[in-house]
Amino acid sequence: MKKTETPGRIGPLEYAAGGVVGLLTLLLPLKFASLAVMPEATSFFPGYWSAYIDITWPAHSFGLFSGAALFLALAVFGWRAASPLRSPCGRTMLLWALGLPLAALPGLINCDTPDYGIWEILHLAGVGAYLWALYLVLACRPEWRKTFLWLLAAGAGLVVYSGLRQYFVGFAETREFARRQYEEGILISEILRIKLEDDRVFATFASCNVLAGYLVLVIPPVCYTLWRFGDRFEPEKVSRPLLAGIGAVFLGAVLLLTRGRGALLAAVLAAAGFVLTLPMRRLWRAGLIALAVFTIAGGVVFAHCAGRGFGSVAERVDYLKTSFTMVMEKPLAGHGWGGFFYRHMQLKTTGTDEAAHDPHNIVAAFATQAGIPAGLLVAFALFYPLAALGRRIFRKEADGFAVAIFWGEAAFLLHALMDVDLQIPACMALAGGLLIAALVVPRTADDAASAVGSKKWLLWLLPGVLLGVAALGGSWYTLRAELAYDGLMKYLQPQTPGDLELRVTPEKIERALRDAVAARPYSPFPWESAGDFYLMRRDYRSAERCFAEAQKRTMARPSTYERLSRIERVRGNRRRAGELLLEACRRFPGNPKYTDELKEHYPELEFNRK
Repeated sequence: MKKTETPGRIGPLEYAAGGVVGLLTLLLPLKFASLAVMPEATSFFPGYWSAYIDITWPAHSFGLFSGAALFLALAVFGWRAASPLRSPCGRTMLLWALGLPLAALPGLINCDTPDYGIWEILHLAGVGAYLWALYLVLACRPEWRKTFLWLLAAGAGLVVYSGLRQYFVGFAETREFARRQYEEGILISEILRIKLEDDRVFATFASCNVLAGYLVLVIPPVCYTLWRFGDRFEPEKVSRPLLAGIGAVFLGAVLLLTRGRGALLAAVLAAAGFVLTLPMRRLWRAGLIALAVFTIAGGVVFAHCAGRGFGSVAERVDYLKTSFTMVMEKPLAGHGWGGFFYRHMQLKTTGTDEAAHDPHNIVAAFATQAGIPAGLLVAFALFYPLAALGRRIFRKEADGFAVAIFWGEAAFLLHALMDVDLQIPACMALAGGLLIAALVVPRTADDAASAVGSKKWLLWLLPGVLLGVAALGGSWYTLRAELAYDGLMKYLQPQTPGDLELRVTPEKIERALRDAVAARPYSPFPWESAGDFYLMRRDYRSAERCFAEAQKRTMARPSTYERLSRIERVRGNRRRAGELLLEACRRFPGNPKYTDELKEHYPELEFNRK
């Protein structure tokens, strides 16, 4: 047996690097759980700093912190860490930290709207920087793994508090806030209106479904952490199940309040898989299999008779049909990031006007928009660490924490194949971080000596630095672009009393539009927003100019054709207006707004969906 390295004295710089990574781990589900790739909207930027204590931070701000954490970790631990290629833990880190951003790069080739591709890659770079920093910390200080898991548990506890408070108090407060906004003349966004009609808990996350995905990931390791904490109290036979049970009840309650059917299915399947690995008689095993089947069947019946039905299931099946078509059309480089949004509008067969931005499947998201090779690389990055961890479990080489993480990761992977977990920094960073924590092993004395004496660590310094630059610089870039766009939207769509007090003049709008375009010259979204504003004000000349500028940047968006059609109809150019509206219908045939408008105003134009 190899002699493990005896932990030496911990220096202040090590505490600093570990502390930064630990603080990020705690803050991930609280501040970085919003959608990262939504360039047509802006994050919320309040006018006073104290508000950031309560609100979720812009998703792309995560790269600022993770990039800084990586630079600090490289400076403190980079020269001491062995080559990542030498261990399953290091290879997992490389697959997630470098493999995912690299797999996303081909998605720029056929990208109709560069915003989607740029933001996707920078989002993954921010996640990768955190994972690399975490790997360096845990590889050199594996005894800190327990601290990582306690921080994970603390973050989960705060999410539980937020979810329960939202259910019992928050929804009522939100409806009262919306009522005051309406009375003050502030327009309520469509997203807020939908949330006002829904009482599914989402806590600090972008939606109830991604919160459910986070919960199925963390419930097993958090409950096991509480189980081990019970060792401190006598009798252990009582304290262990009591503490773990309390944690499971609270986390499970919030999971149920999300009413995420995909997450519940993933949790049941993972729990069944875990139970079946335990030694037991065949009769018990058969009974548990039957119980799992009846649980799933009961959930199906409840969803059909008393729940929300299976509309979203039909939508997800439709996403997979579109994904298959897209992969066959462009197998090597995909349709480009954002391509699913445009192609699915043309291919969808369900009777809703929903325009999904993502196929709700992490592998399909890459395969359809960055090509089959990218999808295969992502699939390998997801399944390799689970296979390595499963091998350890099978050989009885894994401890209880690793087993708990394995089943949480299995449930999360199932959920990521049904939802948009890819686009949530908190979900991706913690999923990768838990795999690193599960696979890390105490260093041997020989490994420590060879790492210090070798210069091979210099080979990994360059990619680490480049990833840190991409995360930190990319985050700074996207935040500046978002702030410029938000400055424009304060005039166009005021959301706060402070926005209403701004005196709107044509000069201020044009200045804000120039600033937003300068920050993202390739983006159609500032032009589209300004065009909608001018169209509402019946300034058709300015609106047409804005929509024309938007179409110079992308011709794929059906909304600009519909807006230009309205302008031409007002001007009396009936033929041109009909052609533009017909083109909007061809690009989004499932939108009843476009097809009904075509039938009403241009009955002579026939539109037959292929």
